[in-house]
Amino acid sequence: MHIRAIARFASIVFCFRRRIYVFCTKSQRATLGSNGYAYTCLRKIFKHTLLSEFLGDTMKIEFHGAGQEVGRSCIEINDEILLDAGIKVGEIVEYPDNIARKRDEYIDYPSRVDLPKIKAVFISHAHLDHSGALPLFDHFGLNCPIFCTEGTKETTYILLRDALKIAGFKERHVAYTAYDIERIEMLMKSISVHGEGTVGRYKYKFFDAGHIPGSSSILLEFDGKKLLYTGDLNTIPTQLMKGTDIMPNVDILICESTYGDREHTPRVETEEAFLDKVQEIVGRGGSVIIAVFAVGRAQEILILLNKRKFNVPIYLDGMAQRVTNVYMEATSTLRDPEALMKAISNARFVGRENRRKITKKQGIFVTTSGMVTGGPIIQYMDILKDDPKTGLVLTGYQAENSHGRQLLDTGRITIKGKTSKVACTVDCFDFSAHAGRKQLVNFIRHIDPNILILNHGNPNAIKSLASEFKDRKVYTPKTGDILQL
Repeated sequence: MHIRAIARFASIVFCFRRRIYVFCTKSQRATLGSNGYAYTCLRKIFKHTLLSEFLGDTMKIEFHGAGQEVGRSCIEINDEILLDAGIKVGEIVEYPDNIARKRDEYIDYPSRVDLPKIKAVFISHAHLDHSGALPLFDHFGLNCPIFCTEGTKETTYILLRDALKIAGFKERHVAYTAYDIERIEMLMKSISVHGEGTVGRYKYKFFDAGHIPGSSSILLEFDGKKLLYTGDLNTIPTQLMKGTDIMPNVDILICESTYGDREHTPRVETEEAFLDKVQEIVGRGGSVIIAVFAVGRAQEILILLNKRKFNVPIYLDGMAQRVTNVYMEATSTLRDPEALMKAISNARFVGRENRRKITKKQGIFVTTSGMVTGGPIIQYMDILKDDPKTGLVLTGYQAENSHGRQLLDTGRITIKGKTSKVACTVDCFDFSAHAGRKQLVNFIRHIDPNILILNHGNPNAIKSLASEFKDRKVYTPKTGDILQL
């Protein structure tokens, strides 16, 4: 083996410039136009050919998304495995880099796709920034099992269908069809929350990530190495979730860093402040519009509201109804399924045909979307925004350019193309489903990886979290980067 490696290297050293070009990687080829191309290029070739013959294959980890950014999580392992397949949602939908780059008016189309080679996809949870690219990948040749929990499978299907419908409403051209979503559902293989199995040379095991119902962290074992991918995680219990499982020590940890530079207010304090605010609004004779994310947040808020008597009806509207029904069928990751059942029994499911009628009387309206960007909440706001007794309560992060952010910053909202000042009060509470900085540090120290890779966070969050681990090798890749470990 060593003789073959030396012979191979020697053949490269004595070749002409054109032959050097053939043996180079894409990034190495870029150096060929400069004066010192030969030395630089040959040194890199030596590192990646001769040394690999002596030391064996390295592990290749390519970050197609979520590298020093939040959104479009998609990590490729050894050109064979994908961990998540997400999008970045916005006016222009951003798909994973190196898989989808060519920009149209509203969407990034694939310019280089090699998806048929993928042997398996593991989806950590249903949020679109982790699952939204699946139909596009199917459209361009993905044809392998997609492993996730049953709760994630059913919720992903709901979210993908809804995303396609919204794109149609906004007259956007999308690169996939309902058929691709149906295909994705057929490719999805349900795994129990602590399920395990084998795909080729990869052993896998799922752990409860504590983020939303059905969310998972995924352990891969191959070539004598253990790699753990957290997905999004929350280590502390909430009204809905138990918090993360205890997970094993690993060689390589790929960890989310969303709140790597800041802490959350203690959950109990947030819950009490939220309930006090709802009580205050009801007490002054107003209705309460509660903006929720359909997945996880709506169900947590229902449980929380059920802890007090408000003497006004509680309504649930929008996509959260379908997601709630899924969770009642897949209860294994819920902290207290009975508490959710009681909360649902005390809430009334309503739709478009009921909204004008029920808003004529006082009530608590739990509805999507969580950032007031669409869904039934737009109609509720249109009806009630000019009533000073009414209160809008936001229950999570409000992205830039969202209506929720606009309301917090300016007290204005744009509905049907018209921007106006609202008379209702606007408050926001942080019911984050992500671990805060302290929880992330403790989680990483417990896992104690030899190599730590931080992703799914903005640059400041990742830099701050990385500073806690100077005792080991830490990587902070950007989207598009490739690590050879």
